Amino acid sequence: MGRNNMTYKFSEHSGRIINQNKVVLGNRQTGQWMRISKEVYDILNLGIDNNLSISELKMSLYDEEDKNYISQIYLKLCNIGIIEDENNKQVLPNKLAVFEMTHRCNLKCIHCCIDADDLVSDNQDLSTEETKCVLYKIIEWNPKRILLSGGEPMIRKDFKYLLKYLRNNYHGTIIVSTNGTLINSDNVDNLVECSDEISISVDGINEETCSIVRGHGVFDKVINSVKLLQSRGFKRITLSMTTGDKNEYLEDDFNELNRLLGTKPCIRGFAPIGRGEKNRSYFSSYEKNEIHVPNKFISDNYNNPMVMLSCGGGNREIFIAHNGDIYPCPSFLRPKYLMGNILKLDKLSNWNKEVYKLLKEIDPNNYKICKGCKVNLFCWTCLAQLDSVRDNGKAIENKCKKVKPVLFKRIWGSVN
Repeated sequence: MGRNNMTYKFSEHSGRIINQNKVVLGNRQTGQWMRISKEVYDILNLGIDNNLSISELKMSLYDEEDKNYISQIYLKLCNIGIIEDENNKQVLPNKLAVFEMTHRCNLKCIHCCIDADDLVSDNQDLSTEETKCVLYKIIEWNPKRILLSGGEPMIRKDFKYLLKYLRNNYHGTIIVSTNGTLINSDNVDNLVECSDEISISVDGINEETCSIVRGHGVFDKVINSVKLLQSRGFKRITLSMTTGDKNEYLEDDFNELNRLLGTKPCIRGFAPIGRGEKNRSYFSSYEKNEIHVPNKFISDNYNNPMVMLSCGGGNREIFIAHNGDIYPCPSFLRPKYLMGNILKLDKLSNWNKEVYKLLKEIDPNNYKICKGCKVNLFCWTCLAQLDSVRDNGKAIENKCKKVKPVLFKRIWGSVN
């Protein structure tokens, strides 16, 4: 085995922030990160600059304790994909394909990001054969998970057939995202047999709170659907709720509801797009120059793990609209982010790669306002959040004042 084969380097997916005598290193694909001293970082760079293996680097150190410490740090960085060598190279599989099977929906939720309803013409959906073609190309792309969404996917007359087709030809995780109102005794066995997870949007903790967002009677239908699925032995059910500053007080009760039901809670931040732009006053009291930051995040007793900004959109994650158009993810549904149409491509992976350049423009390391900030890779959980306010300097400044002191304390151990 040649000497050069044992050299190491920082992964192309690694991100770093240097702050005085400390350095944060993170994996921009997974969000995992760790903090090390600037001295250790410089030693690791010394090995890279001189084409050394980790064994050769350790030989240049005098103290045995230092050698052991460098070995430990090196292995940790390899394990989370920040450093790679011949024996440690992280190759992550394609993660997720979201397929919007239809733009139609039997509900008209006030915050729907795609403004779906049942007034959209049926013939705007892809035909059964076209949809099978889309599914075939998604399967060929080989993501770990395929999520079927809408609109409401179960509104399609051929949904049971298409779900069965997908199950018979795909061995990864199938997730059905639904409003839960169309699940019944005629289709529940199909869902149980062909799905691995079912995600149901409920947006409330009872009839009163749910009906404001989703309409009267929806809450009871969802609860009945959950119980019907569970009666068939199906347990992997997620209930989701969208919150802003006006209704985040419901989160604890929502978590308790899920505990009682035996389901998993998923809380999503409100985004004022689609119908949500017209109805933002229900979720948010903030003006356009303000960005909501959850109270739990700002509090000193926040216990959720911090993750570095990671984005697989247009790379390991893709979104396919009801007409076959491809976008990086459901949050980038603007024309400039169109990556092609799956029906016009031989393979899904042959999409337009030029979109990558647009995504890089809004990366905090490149974006003019955020560039150089010592916490810039932590304050945005999604590139789409930054993209939505990229031309609103006041909104970014407002958020910065709220989160920067908090992030400094949690990441660097100090307030500045």
